[in-house]
Amino acid sequence: MKYFQSDNRTKFVNSTMDLFCKKNGIIHKTTNLYLPEQNNIAEHAIAVFFKMGHCMLHMASVDLCYWGEAFMYMVHICSLMATSSLKDIVPHKA
Repeated sequence: MKYFQSDNRTKFVNSTMDLFCKKNGIIHKTTNLYLPEQNNIAEHAIAVFFKMGHCMLHMASVDLCYWGEAFMYMVHICSLMATSSLKDIVPHKA
């Protein structure tokens, strides 16, 4: 992961997140303040990842301690899925 975008809430805008991003070379971007359209996009993406993770762990009958591995696999799956913003190429290849 090179970039991480979140809303401006303290859930992701804090010293712990800053340290994690710096340690792993991740650029943390935040959405514009008072622009609910961008916040909804970020919140929807986060909700999708959480739902995917819970489904993966539940279907595999795996304990929640494997959340990190499930999350990495979710990101990999999403990077191989087609998106309307990229024509004829998946995000992984871009």
